[in-house]
Amino acid sequence: MNKIAPIAVLVCLCATWVQASEVRGEITLAKEMVRKALPPAVYDLRGIAVHEKPSPAASPRRFARIAVWLEGGLSAPAAGLATMQQRGRRFEPDLLIISPGSKVNFPNLDPIFHNIFSLSRTQAFDLGYYAEGKSHEALFSRQGIVQVYCHVHPEMYGVIVVTSSRWTAKPAADGTFSWSDVPPGKYRVMVWQRSAGLIHKTISVPETGSVQVNFNLPEDDIDK
Repeated sequence: MNKIAPIAVLVCLCATWVQASEVRGEITLAKEMVRKALPPAVYDLRGIAVHEKPSPAASPRRFARIAVWLEGGLSAPAAGLATMQQRGRRFEPDLLIISPGSKVNFPNLDPIFHNIFSLSRTQAFDLGYYAEGKSHEALFSRQGIVQVYCHVHPEMYGVIVVTSSRWTAKPAADGTFSWSDVPPGKYRVMVWQRSAGLIHKTISVPETGSVQVNFNLPEDDIDK
C-alpha cells in the first residue's frame, strides 16, 4: 500500500497540470482609428498643469507602451524590485508591469538634475531633485496605473502598471501575446494603452485547448 500511494499522488498532480489552457491574443493598431491625442498633463513647480507636445525622439516602438494582463485566478506573484532609469531625458523602460508591494528604483544616468513624480490616484509621489549617479525609489502598494513625469523635462513620460495578475505581457513586435498555463475559468483580459486608456474583454478558458482574443486600438501618435 505504501508503494502505491506516491504513484496515486503523482497521477493526481499530472491530471491537475494537464487541465490548463493557452490564452492567445493579438492587438491591431488601426490607422483609420487615429485621433488627435491630447498632450500629457505636465505639472510645473507651482502645481499648475501645463501642456507640451511630446518630443518625437521619445516615441517608443509601436507596441512598446502597451500592457496586457489577465485578471482572475491565482494570487499575485511576490513583490519585487524594478528599475526605471533616466537616460537621454527619457525613461528606460518607459513601461513597467509590477506586483503590489514592489519597489521601483529611479536612477539618474544623465549629467543633469531630474525630479521624478506622479500625481496619479493609484500612487502619488515626488522624489525631489537629484543629480547624475543618484537613485531614489518609491513603493507601490495599490493596483492601478501610475503615470510618471519629470518636473524639469516635460517630454519625459513613463507608465507603471501595478497588478496582482500572474499573467502579464507586453505584446511582441507583431502585436501578439500568449499565456500557456491558465487554469479553466472566467477571466478578464485587460489592455492599457495611452490613447485608448484601460479596456477589457471577458473570456471563458476551457479545461483544455486555447482561447483567442483580439483588440483593435488606435495608432498611438507617440508610438510611431
